Amino acid sequence: MKIAITGSNGFLGQYFKSFTKLNQNDMFFLTTSKPIDGQLHCKPLYEDIERVLTGKEIDVIIHFAAVIPTSFSDTDYELFLKNNKMMNYLYEFTINNKLKKFIYLSGFGSMHNPKLLDIKDFYTMSKITGEHFCAMMEANNVQTASLRISAPYGEYAMARSVLNIFIEKAIKNETIEIFGSGKREQNFTYAGDIVKSIELSLEHTVSGIYDIVSKRNTSMLELAKMIIKITNSSSRIISGKSIDPQENYSPKYNYIKAEKELCYEPVYTLEKGLTRYIKWLSR
Repeated sequence: MKIAITGSNGFLGQYFKSFTKLNQNDMFFLTTSKPIDGQLHCKPLYEDIERVLTGKEIDVIIHFAAVIPTSFSDTDYELFLKNNKMMNYLYEFTINNKLKKFIYLSGFGSMHNPKLLDIKDFYTMSKITGEHFCAMMEANNVQTASLRISAPYGEYAMARSVLNIFIEKAIKNETIEIFGSGKREQNFTYAGDIVKSIELSLEHTVSGIYDIVSKRNTSMLELAKMIIKITNSSSRIISGKSIDPQENYSPKYNYIKAEKELCYEPVYTLEKGLTRYIKWLSR
């Protein structure tokens, strides 16, 4: 089975390349940035993927790549169009070359109630549109798995997320400020579980959307305390100075479909995943 991987210089693409248990001899790692370690270079948005992969007889695409904003509030219609164009290039390649599978890294984005598709920004809308591209692939006899990932973290993740800000403060023994009371929750998913879900998607028959999440949510206060414990930090926590507009938010996800169809079950608790990630950051 020959696999093409987009976004191989991104966080999850790099993690996958470093830690997947799959044989990489028949993998082609694609990037639109500066290629390293034998990566294949593509034009922006993978518009020339057909040329780059000519003669490679690809069976599967794992699509990590996306135009990602610094925050949901920074997204605009142009970003939406770019991600759609990228998906269209990959869609055409997939259909024209009769690929067997397409694994798409999707997300929950700004949605609070995914069942209602309560989209609040153009980036999230682009990810959901990508899932519809996958549905069109299935109409053309391509198996697809849209893996909705919640708050991914792990080695190679360098974005300035709340998790990374807390870690940086703790390592420096600086005060960690929590918005509101710290009750707001998030479902943090370690990259190792995400890669495992991809490997399982290649092993099993797939179709549609799968929530790839951890077993439990974590409040911002719990997160700060856990990071302080792992880093053996003397940081103190203060809360209540700034209002949290999502004060009592608690996402309601489950991995029932992924467990039933892919045999997926998260292995990493947040403490276990954070311990690995912080060790990597401190290397």
